[in-house]
Amino acid sequence: MTTELPQPPPTEVHLDWNARTGVSRTTLTTHMWTAPPMRRGSQIHDKAFDALRDLNADLARFLPWYSHPRLAVPALTPPTADETSWNFELLDPFVEDFMNAAQGRPVVANFATIPAWMFVTPEPVAVAEDPYETHWDYEQGTELRDPTLQEVADYFHRIASWYIAGGFTDELGQWHESGHHYRFAYWEVLCEPDMGHRIPPALYTRLYDAIVERLRPLDPEMKFIGLSLSPVAREPEYFWHFLDAANHAEGITLDAFSYHFYAFPEIINPISEHGNAPYEHWRGLFFAQAEAFLDQVRHIDAVRRRLAPGTRTFINELGSYPPDLMNPAPTIPEEYWALSASMQSYLWARLVELGVDLVGIAEFMDYPGMIPGTTLIDWDSGAPNARYRALQLLLRHFAPGDSLVTTTTGMFGYPDSRIHAQGFVTADNDRKLLLVNKTADPVAIAISAADGHPGQVEQTGAGSGASEPVRSSARPGEPVVIDAYATAVVSF
Repeated sequence: MTTELPQPPPTEVHLDWNARTGVSRTTLTTHMWTAPPMRRGSQIHDKAFDALRDLNADLARFLPWYSHPRLAVPALTPPTADETSWNFELLDPFVEDFMNAAQGRPVVANFATIPAWMFVTPEPVAVAEDPYETHWDYEQGTELRDPTLQEVADYFHRIASWYIAGGFTDELGQWHESGHHYRFAYWEVLCEPDMGHRIPPALYTRLYDAIVERLRPLDPEMKFIGLSLSPVAREPEYFWHFLDAANHAEGITLDAFSYHFYAFPEIINPISEHGNAPYEHWRGLFFAQAEAFLDQVRHIDAVRRRLAPGTRTFINELGSYPPDLMNPAPTIPEEYWALSASMQSYLWARLVELGVDLVGIAEFMDYPGMIPGTTLIDWDSGAPNARYRALQLLLRHFAPGDSLVTTTTGMFGYPDSRIHAQGFVTADNDRKLLLVNKTADPVAIAISAADGHPGQVEQTGAGSGASEPVRSSARPGEPVVIDAYATAVVSF
């Protein structure tokens, strides 16, 4: 005879629609790099770009990445007295398809990679003929061969001119016609300069100024993003130095700055094959790192408020990854995708509270050997996964301009740490409740909201996986059950 264990009572969520606590100014988005599986003619190309288009996200970020220099660097060798190496044949299709998927929405451009030949290296950096071969060692050297920075600034001016101004004049005086006349809302200057070339804060600030000075005349309405710091080598001096206007050339404005966050299973002891924490510890590690990151955000924002209060904060890479980032045959538990989705939804909600201007869920496409755990779509089929579905759910229901209202959880003044709840009144005066389940078990929730009863529930979690969100009706007086690691929206 088996005895059923008593079930805990539903956790309580209380909302006060009349007590507004703030207004969201956070744009939610993603970014896409020049991932070879998304090239034209691939088996997932059409489905992947359809999924990108279906997000309807503003300020999506396009990032040609150094790991594939033949795709990301249109001038792979230095000019000689007789010729240059400018060639956009492989890069253009990615840019064109990305811009078409944006459907006229504002986007961010980050052509991040400085050609390796512009750095002092013992030997020229070799690049394979296969454009889809990965080169993790492409970013070599820490000293630029032109200390005036003019060579780097001219390089990015020519790329920007190719896409904004219809073409450019090369180092030998020859005109290269592109026919492109795109508009970018923002141009981000480099990506994770604290990695790879390990560009120090003072040099990065000089580079930023030189590049902005060259690019501004191409489109006076285009704004610029600085820093784009990595999640693993963040040094406080970058923020203190870059955000101080006294360290910039006259006339350089600081429109926005960016940095990144990824949760990962830390190496804590050799109790699994690779010395990483076993899966049953991932949840605790992910959410502990998320809380620590929120503290970092508060400290960084204190620096911003002191030095550059008008500068916007973009956390434009946010995600997680399992161990063995470069493993060509990764073992990723199926539930990982919902866990990662739960953490990203939780962090988005908290960053809205903190007034962050942009949150970018990273990254749209990855695959085995290229940090597969960060992808939003399946690398074999192009189909959305649980991380994509959670992002899409938030984009469909929430937007900048929504008001946050007082929301509490738990009983007797003790919050329920299993869930995160936040009520919103949208710009259209719709009332919605975001619920995020941070655990591997379903949670029953009793909702108490003055002047309103829950109506429809839409959620995506471990149970729904990569399928469309599950929709159900919420009956007055009955608890709402949200799935393991679910992102749920209750409409009133």
